[in-house]
Amino acid sequence: MQSVPVIRDGQGPDLETLVELFSDSFSEDPVLNWIIPLPDIYPKFFRVITEDIFLPKGIVHIEEQGRSGAMWLRPGAAFDIPPRMAMVRLILTLALRKGIRPLLRIYRQGAVFERHQPIKPHYHLVFIGSRRANQGRGFGAAVLKQGTRLCDEEGMPAYLESSNPRNVPLYQRHGFEVMAQEVLPGGGPKVWFMWREPRQP
Repeated sequence: MQSVPVIRDGQGPDLETLVELFSDSFSEDPVLNWIIPLPDIYPKFFRVITEDIFLPKGIVHIEEQGRSGAMWLRPGAAFDIPPRMAMVRLILTLALRKGIRPLLRIYRQGAVFERHQPIKPHYHLVFIGSRRANQGRGFGAAVLKQGTRLCDEEGMPAYLESSNPRNVPLYQRHGFEVMAQEVLPGGGPKVWFMWREPRQP
């Protein structure tokens, strides 16, 4: 019998686990594969954003054995990646190996996401995932519930962009509703923009 997953807050010592977890979870993600078609550099990407954005300024939840995790932005916070050398090298690697097209896709994807970003204050679920070997076993649901519980306790709505159609029913079961959907320009995949009103805790 499978035990109930234990979810806790992520801390600095969890950095390596978080990088491995999200790199594996998003290795076949339609949107990330489209804008950054080099899964081998995903660890560098997730290291920068986890280290510079989510651990110091966001909310990180992780299953105690590192099988699932989620990273949120607090109300009013922006997904601003600092222009440090690690990110510059990442962009140069992408351009040298794949040309200018991925850079254009990143710009277009950012414009679409910004257009759908709600004005009303909310918690923003930016990344959530389970290792591929652990998907479909309830770990993603457990880590999602940890975040929505926080939203409900504070009476705050939540927002996310679903980059994978398989995940939309999971989010709907946890109270999210599809507010809009759009195919990314230039032949990209479809994205679902979802909103959740707080519930009574």
